[in-house]
Amino acid sequence: MIKIINTGTGHLNNRRVENRGLLKSLNNIFRTQRSYIVKMPKKGMPVTLCLSGGIDSVSQLFILLNEFKLNVYPIFLDRKQTNRDKEIKSVKFFDNYFSKRFPKLYHKVKFVSLETPAKEYKNDLRATKELKDNPLMRRDISYPSRNPIIYLTAMEYAYSLQSKGIKIKTIFGAFPNSDYLYHSSLTALRSLNLLICHITNDWSWQVISIPIEEEFDNCYDKEIYMKYCLEKDVPLHKSRSCPKGGENHCGICIGCWDRRNAFKQIKIKDKTVYDSPFNEEIPSAYL
Repeated sequence: MIKIINTGTGHLNNRRVENRGLLKSLNNIFRTQRSYIVKMPKKGMPVTLCLSGGIDSVSQLFILLNEFKLNVYPIFLDRKQTNRDKEIKSVKFFDNYFSKRFPKLYHKVKFVSLETPAKEYKNDLRATKELKDNPLMRRDISYPSRNPIIYLTAMEYAYSLQSKGIKIKTIFGAFPNSDYLYHSSLTALRSLNLLICHITNDWSWQVISIPIEEEFDNCYDKEIYMKYCLEKDVPLHKSRSCPKGGENHCGICIGCWDRRNAFKQIKIKDKTVYDSPFNEEIPSAYL
């Protein structure tokens, strides 16, 4: 069995989107305020997870349930995204699957409707992403407030559950080590964690994405977590990685390439249906 945490074998998370100086300062703030940066909740504790229906969030959900025995209250944000219907289909499938497999630990997903980016300027935002002044920077920024909005919504949902006696203080995500966006960086998560602690006046809040969390020495990419899940019969082919709205995965976008390459790395048959054959050449987004 793969030990998911504190193995001492995870490689460093040296992605170009990390701001090492800022990250060090943020870590020092948390050490000062609460004597630790982040730590895994204890067995049985309630947590929330941002569930997209993608292979990364589904893998992390299974790990939280199976490896750490946490009570998980997932949330799905209906953002009116292009692949909305396909993501919802995936989330509903796994909502039913985990309800049956972990009836005492898994809690039904909370569907929340909140459009982001806003339709009033989404087309202009797309055009801004395509500006040629600095393509690498524009691409790595993407939709800059999307992830913060998702995580702040998850925090607010978790906070609302206190009215029912459920005290959640940890929000989980599932950013893989290959994610190149600034809003998916460890630096961004620490900054967001700091904001959440301030606006709630509570330093026990945590925002964690296990695959990039350096405190756990666990910065593996998606194939490690996929292998862990597939060896335990989790039907990951039912997840959705493609951001397009077609019935099948397109097979050629960055999300599809990353998914297909991960299956290739672990040498496990990929049951996902794609519209195009696999091109092994690394997409420019990873360069």
